[in-house]
Amino acid sequence: MQADDRDEDGISIAANALELSGATIKAANGKTSVDLTHPETGADGGRKVDGSLVTPPQVTAVSLISAPGRGDTYELGEEVEVQVEFDRAVTVTGDPRLALTVGSETRHAVHSASWREDRYLYFRYAVQAGDRDEDGISIAANALVVDGGSITATDGTTGADLTHAAVTPVGGGKVNGSREVTPPRVTEISFISSPARSDTYQLGETVEVVVEFDGAVKATGDPRLALTVGKQTRYATFSGWGSAALYFSYTVQAGDRDEDGIAIAADALVLSGGTITAADGVTEAVLTHAAMAPAADNKVSSSDVTPPRVREIRFAYSPAQDGTYELGETVEVEVEFDRAVEATGDPQVALMVGTQTRYATFSGWGTETLFFQYIVREGDRDEDGIDIVANALVLNGGTITAVDGTTDADLRHDALAGGHDRMVDGSLITPPGVSDIYFVSSPARGDTYELGEMIELFVEFDRVVAVTGSPRVALTIGAQTRYAAFFAWSSGEDRYLHFSYAVQESDRDERGIGIPADALELNGGTITSADGTTDADLTHRAVAGAPVFKVSGGAVTAPAVTAIYLDNHVPPPTGDTYVRGERIRVWVEFDKEVTVTGSPRVALTIGGQTRHADYSGFSVMVTADGGTIIDKDVLSFDYFVQATDRDGDGVRIPANALALDGGTIKHAGDGTTEADLAHEAAPADPTRKVDGSRTAP
Repeated sequence: MQADDRDEDGISIAANALELSGATIKAANGKTSVDLTHPETGADGGRKVDGSLVTPPQVTAVSLISAPGRGDTYELGEEVEVQVEFDRAVTVTGDPRLALTVGSETRHAVHSASWREDRYLYFRYAVQAGDRDEDGISIAANALVVDGGSITATDGTTGADLTHAAVTPVGGGKVNGSREVTPPRVTEISFISSPARSDTYQLGETVEVVVEFDGAVKATGDPRLALTVGKQTRYATFSGWGSAALYFSYTVQAGDRDEDGIAIAADALVLSGGTITAADGVTEAVLTHAAMAPAADNKVSSSDVTPPRVREIRFAYSPAQDGTYELGETVEVEVEFDRAVEATGDPQVALMVGTQTRYATFSGWGTETLFFQYIVREGDRDEDGIDIVANALVLNGGTITAVDGTTDADLRHDALAGGHDRMVDGSLITPPGVSDIYFVSSPARGDTYELGEMIELFVEFDRVVAVTGSPRVALTIGAQTRYAAFFAWSSGEDRYLHFSYAVQESDRDERGIGIPADALELNGGTITSADGTTDADLTHRAVAGAPVFKVSGGAVTAPAVTAIYLDNHVPPPTGDTYVRGERIRVWVEFDKEVTVTGSPRVALTIGGQTRHADYSGFSVMVTADGGTIIDKDVLSFDYFVQATDRDGDGVRIPANALALDGGTIKHAGDGTTEADLAHEAAPADPTRKVDGSRTAP
């Protein structure tokens, strides 16, 4: 509903008002068009409209929606989740909190998400070591507070009525944060993806699997799940987790074939140098599980390559303010295909901006989705909203293919009509404003940052900004003010600014780091609109300290290996086999920054031989503006294939293969504490075979 909407008789619907507007509505067979004719619906006096009225949203219910992983008692690290329901959609900024009564203590669940047209807000609290409640968690009346943020009607100004009734203790919500944590166990493994067409995954399609546990879990590094694809073992890599579930994905490669369907052997879940623990981060999960038989709807044939087709074309984001894109704002378009694609060159999507055709240029891709961007110019104007005509996606000299690199994608698509939420006025420039500020790092272990650890945060703006110099953000660490420096990890124009601070020896904070309101400072630099002329509004909310962000600069724990693996992003140039002279790169990740001297190395098992990959440096990322960032908690090691090397099963990394060999790997903060080099084995990878008798073509 818009501000100027009025109807005193009630909303009516004219006959035949249903329009396709560039879309399609077909019968279930996908071919037969639906008859859209329909009778008039008369005005309904119970559905009058006055867009000038904004009644404060009210809380209608507060309820505990999570349950302990086992039994009736939450254990250390488990998350308590609460839902707050309003009678209408609300807009949230900052970090509202909900006070929980845990025993005789007050704990605060923080806002984590909104859902269903933003009528439902969700709050989470992780059980701490001292928590205990034998009757069950309760919530006092009016326990919801904005805590420096806001909860308003969708107009952004009318504050919500936060009063609500108390929630009495729930017997199934007891708490004992001090008792020994029960190791989570695998309860089920299931496929959550399906082939794009029919019952067979083709080359480049992604197979997705979920592993469910009977309690909350955490994962670090690169756990893997072995899939049996025909006679081959393929590994689905860790892609994320929910409260009690881990997700894995595998992309079909050339040579994959399975006419019976993918199977999963018993106990196929392996750590591969990572960890899977209970929510406390310490108690190891039990990974044993039953086998999963082949399924006829999960067949695989990489030799079949059907041209990818456009599934949907859409706008990724709305304008920063009032439905209108202004000068310098980025219009982002996503084109989703029904299977994985690759793109080269400069494909474009034609946009109708008023009477002008503008082109959103190719900016990158995910597995099945291509991304395009257009930056609003001074003369652009569109009062009806940007349109995308049918078949507006063009190659412009580039290519869009299936992942075989040869099968051209089918670029045909329906039109996407404009709307008043995508208007354009290139004569407007509203100062960019801070839409949110939040931490993006966590302590390497437990809840406390130690000496030398990096505290990282994002400042998110409501539109693209340009940055010069060295802006900074003031942090409150104990009684001290410390400054997180601007960390130019992307180009100079972005909505997200990245800041970091390395913990010093004298830093102490037992309550958790806080960020005062308006802590973002220019420090002699500038933050402006993308055109460089309009200064950004730097005001922002405060971020209260949290007990999971404590600081102890006097603490120094030895860095530990969190993962060791072959480079997943650079497979053998000639398919699945390294040949003579080609580089095999190994990555070793630590849980904190390290310093390195001399020539540490990693032992590799190639066939029946032990070979050594030599230390080659820290991980280095090249930024969009040509700069570099050194990641000092990730080390790289290189081995070059020799003529006598042979391995038909794939390179393997034995447990504890990282050796100093006369060098050193130490804690970067104090320079003296030696790293713990122990790690698990990385199993043979059949996509990393070796044949030194061959040379690259």
